[in-house]
Amino acid sequence: MLRRLEDFLGARGAHYELIAHKESVTAQEGAAATHVSGWSWAKVVIVKEREGYAMAVLPACCAIDTNRLKGLIGLGEIELASIDEIRKTFPGCEVGAVPPFGRLFGVPTVVEEALVDQRDIAMPAGDHHSAIRMRATEYLRLTEPRRGQFAVHERETFPVHPKPRARVRKPGGELPRVRGGTARRGRP
Repeated sequence: MLRRLEDFLGARGAHYELIAHKESVTAQEGAAATHVSGWSWAKVVIVKEREGYAMAVLPACCAIDTNRLKGLIGLGEIELASIDEIRKTFPGCEVGAVPPFGRLFGVPTVVEEALVDQRDIAMPAGDHHSAIRMRATEYLRLTEPRRGQFAVHERETFPVHPKPRARVRKPGGELPRVRGGTARRGRP
């Protein structure tokens, strides 16, 4: 666990559980390693905006809708920060394991509503071998983030299976017969 994070949490009387786990590189791996749902693991994405950097925090199983995030931040164009920029702005943190506490680093935090709708959330603690878990209400108390809806479930962004083609109704409203079964009459 990052010492700076431990001091930050201690100074604010935070209630949390420290979890040691096998090495994880991605947010989904972190969720799996700590036995929590991807909806309950806080993934941190650092973006550059006009006035510097911002921290976007969302469920591990989601991706950012950049247009929604841009509107929520409200300062014009945004882009992902580079690895070198992350290393400079978040000293002591391993890339991909930045804790979701922007206040700790003087960076504004924007959090996805779907994450803080969970009872408990888990998050990286500065390295790829430790995490912390706390109540979502405790996380909100500690971070005082801007909240909004800017995440899209990854399956909606990158579909695993293509959507089936729509069937066209015959004149008169009948559906064509489907090989291996029958088409059902339903709402148009």
